[in-house]
Amino acid sequence: MERPSKKWQDARRAALERARRTVIDPLTPLHTVYFGACVCYLAGLVRFQFFDPSTGFTLITATQLLIVAIAGAVVPILTGSVLTLHLANRKFQRLMAE
Repeated sequence: MERPSKKWQDARRAALERARRTVIDPLTPLHTVYFGACVCYLAGLVRFQFFDPSTGFTLITATQLLIVAIAGAVVPILTGSVLTLHLANRKFQRLMAE
């Protein structure tokens, strides 16, 4: 079997690069959002699990609890999205390296 021509390889690489820029690059802030949600969830977990609220239940505590609950609900959803994004990016990089 003959090897693909240089022109065909360049066209293929350019098409893959454009597809990667169109699909992957706009979704890269998802990593930052995921990291923020994980940090928020873990900080709230530590705060509510290990530190005793001696002042009672206040509006600030209620707000913190609501934020931690939202972060806890978002983390599993974002885990699948970030994992899929990472695997797609690796696939694009592997195809462009050929």
